[in-house]
Amino acid sequence: MVETADASFTLRPMRLEDIPDGLRLCRASGWNQREEDWRELLSLNPGGFVAAVAEGRVVGTGGAIRYGAGLAWVCMILVDPESRSQGLGTRVTEEVLRRLEGVDVVGLDATPGARLVYLKLGLREGRALVRFDARALSAPPPATSAARAMKAADLAEVLAWDLEAFGADRSAVLHWALGQAPEYAWCARGAGGLDGYSFGRHGHNADHIGPVVARRPEIARDLVQACLAAHAGRRFFIDAPREPAEWPRALGELGFAEQRPFTRMYRGDATEPGRPEQLFAVVGPEFG
Repeated sequence: MVETADASFTLRPMRLEDIPDGLRLCRASGWNQREEDWRELLSLNPGGFVAAVAEGRVVGTGGAIRYGAGLAWVCMILVDPESRSQGLGTRVTEEVLRRLEGVDVVGLDATPGARLVYLKLGLREGRALVRFDARALSAPPPATSAARAMKAADLAEVLAWDLEAFGADRSAVLHWALGQAPEYAWCARGAGGLDGYSFGRHGHNADHIGPVVARRPEIARDLVQACLAAHAGRRFFIDAPREPAEWPRALGELGFAEQRPFTRMYRGDATEPGRPEQLFAVVGPEFG
């Protein structure tokens, strides 16, 4: 990508050496990403992230993770607090979207403050998500199900199902999550085979449970409950849909409280791929 200049900043490709600046912007916004997240995002889409530079300093970032030609997820739209309200975030997003013109489905998870900006850029609202926060539970609810730690032998079946449930191949992300936090990978099996699975990863403010994929809400609950029970004293986030209504209630019973909403949005007439009814938690707003 060639550099493009605006009145007060220049857009250029984001590089690995920019990660400390990306982390600085994350901390300024209270976001949860670590260096490992930034490295994975940049490695999965080389050249797909941009940095906004003003007077030699990175003041904004943005990009997209691409899951082949069928799906891309816009993420990490961050602006330095001192550079906000100048159109920088909009300009970064426009550049990212321009570079995704050939992708079938382009989506993002919008914070309340950014939702109106994305609407003006041609994105349409999809389903509502919520970040739930379970602050370190000294006595988490005990596991009461057959959910168990994921084994290497489970992975092929998990990835095959995930391709259908998510609607794109995110096996690289799931392999990475498993390598980062194998203790957060769980699965549940019934008489008919695999009934659900979940992964997780470490974060700056809290560890993160997701994705959670299951055939029924009660199985999703079993997976989350098993993870909580195995890790007393840890704080967890989970980004989950508001529907079905029993799902947020189940998370509340497990000790989660609503922290903030997200709006899942898609460009143009695109709709959510895969089998959304089986997705009880996303990987996170940066991974889709």
